[in-house]
Amino acid sequence: MNCRFNLDGRKVLLILSAMLCLLAASAGAQTSSGQLTITMSVQSSISLVFQDNPSVGTTGFCPLTNAGTNNVGLDLGTAAFPGNFHTSTCVNYQHITAAFYEVRSAFDVVVSKANSSSPNYRLAAQISTPPPNGVVWLVNNVTLTNTGFTALDAADNFGQRITKTLQVQVRNNVPAQVLLETITFLATAN
Repeated sequence: MNCRFNLDGRKVLLILSAMLCLLAASAGAQTSSGQLTITMSVQSSISLVFQDNPSVGTTGFCPLTNAGTNNVGLDLGTAAFPGNFHTSTCVNYQHITAAFYEVRSAFDVVVSKANSSSPNYRLAAQISTPPPNGVVWLVNNVTLTNTGFTALDAADNFGQRITKTLQVQVRNNVPAQVLLETITFLATAN
């Protein structure tokens, strides 16, 4: 059997155009996919900053240098045993026994948290070097050492100002010198 087709040029062009459109449509329909798997850990954190107490400038409340940060200074001036001598009007100076005097000043500690379910925190402190004989460093009547952190509080609330009082007790026979100490505070979420 013999088949013959007689197509004119326009019909051939129309058929070729339709075939090209079908080829283009099938080429555009090709797809590909991929997956990206994400792993992330959320880290809880706490921060500790020192603030001037609202009573700053009055007796017992000296201003902090660099207040509002975790790295502050506190200048207690100059003090001596005889005659209740002290140069800073903001310190609280007193004779605590016949042999010791004390210089003290209060400040505030604020501990905040993020991404933590801990209801509160505990606060501890440690001095960096052994004090000279006859000198005792305390916070809220708790003696500090350089051999480990000493607990100050068992359960303080996050975000609240907690007032702490730094006390330096000096025996009346300590030689004239500059007392310089670094106290590290440690807040640990409960």
